[in-house]
Amino acid sequence: MKGDFHEVARVWRQSSWQIKTYLALSAFLASGSIASLSETTFRWKGFVSDAVSFYQTYIAGQLQWLLERLFVHVPDGLSHLLILTAIYLGANLRVAKFALPSAEARSVALNAMTNYVGAAIGIAALFHSTARELEGDGALGLFLGSAFATSFAYWRVGGAARILWFVSLLAPFVIVGLAAAVMSGLVRTS
Repeated sequence: MKGDFHEVARVWRQSSWQIKTYLALSAFLASGSIASLSETTFRWKGFVSDAVSFYQTYIAGQLQWLLERLFVHVPDGLSHLLILTAIYLGANLRVAKFALPSAEARSVALNAMTNYVGAAIGIAALFHSTARELEGDGALGLFLGSAFATSFAYWRVGGAARILWFVSLLAPFVIVGLAAAVMSGLVRTS
């Protein structure tokens, strides 16, 4: 690193004023992207906020309403657990279905599904036995922990299964974000 700075200083001293002006202007313009970082963060914050609000209102809220009509009482986090479980198991089922029967990816998918279902049943039983309400944070924690561990396994396996896993796992979140952005845009124009 120190050698790089010495080399830049040497080249700077040997450069003409036109090159120095060009390099200084380039550095200034490149710093503009850093200056706009707060604006970019603000826009992404709005996008993520709209996506979470859309998910809560139109997906999790509607599923929670349906579950409460079918059963006497369901914990608030059950809808989140069911949605995230469907996404996680669906991604693994896609890999298991499209991977070659002898492929390591199929084994990873089947093990991941078994472990996830076991963990979900264990968490639900733990919450039930301690008379605590299952909240969205518990469902999200289970999903994120399992998705991270399985992502690592698929990353190690590589190939098309890895791409299929990440696309299948992330596509629902992207679709919700896009739907929320369109809905937010439509609400603002009316």
